[in-house]
Amino acid sequence: MFVVGLTGGIGTGKSTFAALLLERGAQVIDADALGRDALRPGAPAWHSVVDQFGHEVVVHPSMEIDRKRVAEIVFSNPEALKALNAIVHPTIFKAVADELDRLRSSNEIVVLDAALIVETALVDVCDVVIVMDSTNEERIRRLQRDRGMSLTDIRARMTSQTDPEFLLGRADIVVNNAGTTEDLALEADRVWQQLVELRDSRP
Repeated sequence: MFVVGLTGGIGTGKSTFAALLLERGAQVIDADALGRDALRPGAPAWHSVVDQFGHEVVVHPSMEIDRKRVAEIVFSNPEALKALNAIVHPTIFKAVADELDRLRSSNEIVVLDAALIVETALVDVCDVVIVMDSTNEERIRRLQRDRGMSLTDIRARMTSQTDPEFLLGRADIVVNNAGTTEDLALEADRVWQQLVELRDSRP
């Protein structure tokens, strides 16, 4: 198993790039999907979030957590974000560890798609770290187009995240995503070849 940490700020195209690597043969562990699963109705983390933020973050009658409402709360309040992370992160990290254990004896290239890799212990399990990079203008345009986010919400998210320069300083591979989807596909070809060579050259 060769573990690749894939990270980058909101709107840099991390999930899109993960999908391109999946097409090229990677096994992808999606931390955001694991986080959604952790908050399914009735799960321990679901109860903790409701206790922390109140029943106004629950959608009726499905009892799903209203992720948009929670985001509005936590990305304008650093203490609330810290509280949410303390609830959700242990569950996500356990699920990631379970997925890695399942693949450990394989020769697969495993891409861990997660916003918080460099900032957490997840970096310790990665053989290589890829950081997505893009201009702020392109990130804002992408988030407004694809997610319908307001400029206020986008700026709050960006401000709450790690400084892009710090992430880039920790990168083994940088992927520039300020161009077209075709450009990104070519980057995926380049990076996939590099990952295969790195995996196969291990002692």
